[in-house]
Amino acid sequence: MESRFPTERLRKLREALEGLKLEGYLVFHPANIHYFTGSQQAGELSQALLITPDSAILFLPEMGAYQVSRELKAKVDLEVSRVGEEALTRLRKAVQAFKLLGFDDASQARLTKLRVGGVKLKAHPEIAEGLRMVKDEGEIRAMRKAASILKRGFRAVLNVLKPGIREFEVAAEAEYALRMGGSDFYAFPSLVASGGRSAYPHGPPTSRKLRRGDVVVVDLGARFSGYCVDATRTFLIGEAKPTVLKAYQAVLEAYKMAAGRVRPGMSGSEADEYARRLLQARGFGEAFTHGLGHGVGLEVHEAPRLSPSSRDLLKAGSTFTLEPGVYLPGRFGIRVEDTFLLAEDGVKPLTGWVEKETLLV
Repeated sequence: MESRFPTERLRKLREALEGLKLEGYLVFHPANIHYFTGSQQAGELSQALLITPDSAILFLPEMGAYQVSRELKAKVDLEVSRVGEEALTRLRKAVQAFKLLGFDDASQARLTKLRVGGVKLKAHPEIAEGLRMVKDEGEIRAMRKAASILKRGFRAVLNVLKPGIREFEVAAEAEYALRMGGSDFYAFPSLVASGGRSAYPHGPPTSRKLRRGDVVVVDLGARFSGYCVDATRTFLIGEAKPTVLKAYQAVLEAYKMAAGRVRPGMSGSEADEYARRLLQARGFGEAFTHGLGHGVGLEVHEAPRLSPSSRDLLKAGSTFTLEPGVYLPGRFGIRVEDTFLLAEDGVKPLTGWVEKETLLV
């Protein structure tokens, strides 16, 4: 990731601090530290990142200092400590020089340790969240690469789906393909749920063997340079019952409806309503038990949220999933999902685009 991107993010953050009359901003959340420094290791190991109008100081243990120094993509000073308690002591000393600092996300226990002297710490998670919602060119490139890796995972799934194979074997084949394709790790534990278990929205793989006539929901994620993508495909093993085909067609229509209507400036609840209204009209409204989608980036679940209660405004440059689903307990479940990039004229698929009315295997 080019250095200009984290540097630009720090500039935008400092503009926000000035508007809120904050002297600085404490970053605790690992993904946010990664975002502002360009170093994934910094996010994983650091105690905190203190950003002021004139500097950025990263408090971290000695064990990660060399790697972080090699990974940094912005002008950040390192405050290196031998042990965690020493890092906390140094952070407390630095904080005492201020009267009002914002912060992104921290436990009450951590805040209590830092509230020394006359400093006031004020929660402003929306600053980092708002900046991360709109992806820059470097982030989009990383997500496109992750998407190309993810497609290898689904090709591996198609190669092995047949009666007799176990759910965890399907997951293992997919995850091997993702790793061999260059995925950092998995964006989340792979989900493979077949038969009646496909009605679980998040069904982890088990030793259950696939059978002819099964519905199989496979939800995979890939990660490249710390950036995630997320997609789900529903497969039908052999001939499917008419009720299954009817539900699949309804979900696919809802997916296409949402993808065709979502635009910048729309709220997350408005986007959700397009898919929800269609599923309601097809008789599956009560079976759609989650939101239409969620933001994806450094985390597999981040802003914006697309759900009935979401007030998040969708912005050009944001990346999120569209994933309508139908779940009939004890019978079967259906979900179709892709990660999309929102442009001024609508969404552009990153992980692919489902055209087929059914995915028979």
